[in-house]
Amino acid sequence: MGAPGLHAQRAGLNQFAEAPAQVAQQSEPPPQVAPQPEPPASPPPAPSVPSTIELRPVIQGPVPVQIVPAPKTEAQLDAEQREHDERAALTDQLTVFGALLVAVGAFLAVAFAVQAFYFALALRAVRRSTQVGQRNAVAAQRAFVYLGEFAWFNDGNNVRITPVWANAGTTPSKSLRVSTNWKASQGELAADFVYIYARPPEPLFLGPSARAELGTVVIPMRDIEAALTGNVFLYVWGRAAYEDVFDDSKPHFFEFCHRIVVGGTTPNNIALTFVQHGLRNCTDQDKPVYEPLA
Repeated sequence: MGAPGLHAQRAGLNQFAEAPAQVAQQSEPPPQVAPQPEPPASPPPAPSVPSTIELRPVIQGPVPVQIVPAPKTEAQLDAEQREHDERAALTDQLTVFGALLVAVGAFLAVAFAVQAFYFALALRAVRRSTQVGQRNAVAAQRAFVYLGEFAWFNDGNNVRITPVWANAGTTPSKSLRVSTNWKASQGELAADFVYIYARPPEPLFLGPSARAELGTVVIPMRDIEAALTGNVFLYVWGRAAYEDVFDDSKPHFFEFCHRIVVGGTTPNNIALTFVQHGLRNCTDQDKPVYEPLA
């Protein structure tokens, strides 16, 4: 018999042997099972926690420590009291010293102010004296033009009268212009008579201490004879406007008005006398306002 047959027989024997065991297991009653307690209810799910948790160090502040000083001895208390008294005395001395310094500073400030005030007064007086000296020097040296005299002569038909201008200064005149005129009036002229000039001004140069004739007026002999008999009044007037050579100087002028007094017996034997008349015999120093020539 071959191998396959042996194997089949062994399998049949094994099944026959296992059959009584299975029957015994089925005939035995099932074992008693004790009742198990119910499991406790599961707790609610915990909240979700982020996967990343930042851990920070906890910094605690310093723990206050109170140091209880040891009681001071009587010697230490005495030393502290002496130190306190010395400091108080030093503070008082410094206060007094500071007050003295403030007082001295205030006194010096007042003294300096008074000194500065008197120094300013002295400077002002010196400046004023200098200015007065300069003005006096300029006044003494500048050109001063005035009427020196009248030159006249009789040519038979007329009488020619010429003012003679003089410069009393030590410097020459500048831009000197001369105007003259005359009038035969039936009566005496008023003191504030407005003088007019028929001719334009004539230029003239006067050096230091020089004299020159300019501005001749011609009066007919008939007016001379009428003045000789007292029927008319004769007047001659003039004006000289000029400047000086100094810088920043104002213009100057000189004005005159004279009455011509005719004397003598005949027209060929007359004498003329010149007498100031009216308010216009003046200079720019007498009148504050410069009046240009008409």
